[in-house]
Amino acid sequence: MIKHHIHPEILMAYAAGKTSPSVSLIVASHITLCAECRKVVEDFENLGGKFLEDSDPVEVNSSSLESILGKIDNIDLDDQFVEPTNKVNSFKNMPSVLSKYLPDTDKLTDKWKKSIGGIRYFDIDLGDFKQNAHARMLSIPPGRKLPHHGHESQELTLVLEGGFKDENGSYNAGDVAIEDENNLHTPVSDPSEGCVCLVVYEGKLKFKGLFGPILNILNK
Repeated sequence: MIKHHIHPEILMAYAAGKTSPSVSLIVASHITLCAECRKVVEDFENLGGKFLEDSDPVEVNSSSLESILGKIDNIDLDDQFVEPTNKVNSFKNMPSVLSKYLPDTDKLTDKWKKSIGGIRYFDIDLGDFKQNAHARMLSIPPGRKLPHHGHESQELTLVLEGGFKDENGSYNAGDVAIEDENNLHTPVSDPSEGCVCLVVYEGKLKFKGLFGPILNILNK
C-alpha cells in the first residue's frame, strides 16, 4: 500500500505542463503505480479544460497565428514523452514510461556505473541538466547506509523495489520521498531486499559528516 504521495502542488504543475522533464518523468512513473495521485492529476486536467471552455474567446491576429503555428512546426517530438516500447525489464514494478529510458533488461549490466558500497546507478539524460535537474536510477544493496546529506533544492525519490528508511520515515514500493533544502537525512536500504529507486533532484547534494568535504569536491 502506497503511503507517501507527491504533493498536490507538484501534481497541479505537472497537469499544467509546468514541471521539468525530470520531474515530469518521476510524476508520470508514480501515477502509473498510484491510483490516488493519478485521480488528482486527472481532476486538475479536467479543471483546466473546464476553465478553457468557460473562458471568452480571444481574437488572434494573422501574424500571431502564424507565429503559433511556426512554433508548433518546430517542436522536436523526440523531446516529448512517447508511448513506451515493448522492452522487457527485470524490475518487478517498473513503470512503462520509465522503462524505455533504461539501457538493458538486466539492471546490473556494465551500462550501470559502480559506486561505493556496491551501489549501481544509471543517469537518465532528459536534456534539463542546464536547469540543474537530474534524474538517476539507483540500485542499492540490502542494508546499505548512504552518506548523510542535504540538498540545494528539491529531491524526489520514487521507490520501485524494496525500500529504505531515513529520519523522516519508511518508504516502500510506490512511495515517494520528498526532501528540500531544509532537510538532512541518511537513507538506509531495506535489510533484506535493498532498494531500486528513481531519484530526481535539482541543484547539488550537500554531503555532511567526516567525509563530507571530500564527497562535495567529487560531486562538483
